[in-house]
Amino acid sequence: KKVCILGLGYVGLTLAIAMSDIGFDVLGVEINKEILNGLEENKAHFYEPGLNQKLEYSVKNKSFKFSDIIPKNWDGSVYIITVGTPLSKDKTTRLDMIKNATKQVAERLKKNDLVIMRSTVKLGVTRNVVKEILDAKEIEYELAFCPERTLEGKALSELRELPQIVGGLSQKTTIRASQIFYFLTPTVVRVSDVETAEMIKLIDNAQRDVFFAYSNEVAQACN
Repeated sequence: KKVCILGLGYVGLTLAIAMSDIGFDVLGVEINKEILNGLEENKAHFYEPGLNQKLEYSVKNKSFKFSDIIPKNWDGSVYIITVGTPLSKDKTTRLDMIKNATKQVAERLKKNDLVIMRSTVKLGVTRNVVKEILDAKEIEYELAFCPERTLEGKALSELRELPQIVGGLSQKTTIRASQIFYFLTPTVVRVSDVETAEMIKLIDNAQRDVFFAYSNEVAQACN
């Protein structure tokens, strides 16, 4: 139950606290000093109902620790990558954060470790970018994509209620990743591969975009 979560933005921090709250030993890795300074004071850098209280409790009982790197002596076997993938000025997706986080994982990767992608990515990034970096280590490992689908303001509750989508490079990997998320939620949907899981995430986001766009059109009409 030792898990390392890379990226403590909205997705990573809420997942870290939710997992530590149910008994996981969570290490959070974040390079942003302002975020780390806030965590030192038990304060998240965004508002989420009940998050700061759970954060303080998790830090106090040492089920959640945080650092700017993965310590050399960290002996867990599960890595979850939740770093951002913002758009660049030319509207293309930036993958530098994904690559940097994956390279850091590769440096610490041990035989049979499990790496879970949870960032929003375009189709094929898990297999063609992340896997390529990890393969350079030349050891056996497992890789899955398990998208985040929570709504801001409801993340802590939805992490315990929403079905989790899990797609691995192999059936064995999918089953292993599913077992982790069964601790969080009673429903896990296993899909055939990582690309299917990536597509589900993109469709989920697109559905929200359409809803927001419609709301904006209504607001403009009313104005």
